[in-house]
Amino acid sequence: MTAPAAKSMTDIPLIGFGTYPLKGEEASRCVAMALELGYRHIDTAQMYANENAVGRAIKTSGLPRQDIFIVTKVDPSNLGPSRFASSVAQSVEDLGTVPDVLLIHWPPADDALDGTVERLMAEQDKGHARLIGVSNFTPAMLRRAQKIAGGRLICNQVEFQPLLDQSALLATARELGVALTAYRPLARGKAMLPPVIQQIAGRHGRPASEIVLRWIIQQGVPAIPMTTQRANALSNLNALSFSLPEKDMVAISAIGTREGRTINPSWMAGRWD
Repeated sequence: MTAPAAKSMTDIPLIGFGTYPLKGEEASRCVAMALELGYRHIDTAQMYANENAVGRAIKTSGLPRQDIFIVTKVDPSNLGPSRFASSVAQSVEDLGTVPDVLLIHWPPADDALDGTVERLMAEQDKGHARLIGVSNFTPAMLRRAQKIAGGRLICNQVEFQPLLDQSALLATARELGVALTAYRPLARGKAMLPPVIQQIAGRHGRPASEIVLRWIIQQGVPAIPMTTQRANALSNLNALSFSLPEKDMVAISAIGTREGRTINPSWMAGRWD
């Protein structure tokens, strides 16, 4: 099954292919595999040190550039005024194309937020990104950033999986006209383990991974799982082919807690809300 390409620049394909922590030839091979199978949403970042490898796979795929939705992210070390623009120029060179969406990978210090968002907008204005957004922003951070950007932010890429209650963030994003995108959607397998998910998977005759991914995308949240295995990549696309009844959606949503985060770097200590 082919994940539908974006019909417009704000129509992000609901199943994408994440590339962390792939490097070098493995990254190129896996992205090539994903594109062959029908993925049309590819996610990378400066921090992953694989933009060049991702770019090679996209170039050699033979697919029209407009059919592929490419996302990359500015590394926290490059957010200051002396490095932001040059780092984005390097990303464009490494990818071999302008990304569809350029994100701030992690929130800067509160007193640096305004300037960072302004630099992001400047790169869009220069034509170095078609669209812009953020990643790992809390509801309060997102609200402030969207105000600074004058409504130009289209995406907040965050950890979004059944063990973590992100309902408040999703509500804020919808209010502000911002799409959430789910990284680590399977929580490295942990999200497939709760008994309720296993039970729902059994009733539907599907792997638990497909149930989790369907729960995410059925909320309008694109998911970007990573896998090196062809069978798993195909299975992930199957989340596009069925729906969960409301009772199953509610049962899965009840699992999440505010403590269910699996990505929690030291620089975010005390900043989540």
